[in-house]
Amino acid sequence: MAGDGRAPTPTGLRVVMFPFPFGRHITQMLQLGELLLARGLGVTVLHTAFNAPDPTCHPELTFVSIRESLPADVVACPDMVEQMMALNAACEAPFQAALAEQLARGGHQALQGPGEVAYVVVDGQWYKMLGVATRVAVPALALRADGAATFLSMLATPRLVADGYLPIKGTSFFSFPSPCVEGTL
Repeated sequence: MAGDGRAPTPTGLRVVMFPFPFGRHITQMLQLGELLLARGLGVTVLHTAFNAPDPTCHPELTFVSIRESLPADVVACPDMVEQMMALNAACEAPFQAALAEQLARGGHQALQGPGEVAYVVVDGQWYKMLGVATRVAVPALALRADGAATFLSMLATPRLVADGYLPIKGTSFFSFPSPCVEGTL
């Protein structure tokens, strides 16, 4: 058991993880990776070059770039939903190629991490990657890095739009006053 002083028993299986390339998404995925590693699973973290995690902070995990090529307008996009959709579109094919490569390596431990791929864990924001996992016939789990309140607000948004509450007429997201008052920082 993790934390009881005993070394984990290697299972010969490996989990492939793919965090969304933003702070808390990466952090929570790597924390899960550490827990899985403590349970004897090998962990390979596929990642984008955009906001890539620092492998020196987790030397026991294996990091592999999907080698995507993101257009500058995707990286600089101020609209988070549009950016998420563009990231999904730009990373779908490179992720599929990287995942297929990991599956092909199977039990070849000297090549890239230990053991056969048991399943893939993708961030919930990578909605297209769940489809990729289905196409290559590997079980997949989605890890949500946001809280219950965010999830509930996402569920409520279509109804608020349908009922005419959103978007608020004559405003934009950036027109609301800042909660910071000059001199308080």
